[in-house]
Amino acid sequence: MAPRRVSRLNGADGYLRWKESMLLALHTAGVAHILSDDPPPPLVAPALARQWARDDAICRGHILAALSDRLLPDYAHHATGKSLWAAVARTYGVGPPAVAWRRFTDLEFDAGKPLLEQIAHAEALGLAGHATLDDGVVADVLCEKLPANVRDAAKMWSVEDGVTMENIWAIARAKEESRLQMEAVEAVLVDSSPENHE
Repeated sequence: MAPRRVSRLNGADGYLRWKESMLLALHTAGVAHILSDDPPPPLVAPALARQWARDDAICRGHILAALSDRLLPDYAHHATGKSLWAAVARTYGVGPPAVAWRRFTDLEFDAGKPLLEQIAHAEALGLAGHATLDDGVVADVLCEKLPANVRDAAKMWSVEDGVTMENIWAIARAKEESRLQMEAVEAVLVDSSPENHE
């Protein structure tokens, strides 16, 4: 099967989509193992070493082909697919956990943007920046950043067990559904007002 075409990476804004698309393309081409496995020793398994070299060249070629003309000169000197992949990730990856945690703690909610998307972004940063699998710390910090109506409901609902991401999501979804229903009712009322039927 031919690998799928990947949009060219031209900077940090498109990195996550590029990375996921590139991984899919490399798996489709059967060469994604190059990114994680070590090459076989050439003297012990010459046929495997030749296949590895072929796969590495294909992997490296796919990655280079998916870099913009602006970025290509910065990465073309990497001799293997694995080192090339790591170099691009060092430049455009989310960053070490401390960076993600700082971005999470600095994050402020914007009333003009979709609440659920902002929570998803905050949760991703918080989990990337926190070393444990327990979401309690992330939920506690996130809860303090939420708009007052969501924060207060989350705290009230979570008195016994503490605030959890599950509770935050349930409350935020309920608030969003309520907001959308109110908008629909307001739209019907505006459409049915006498001024609109003159």
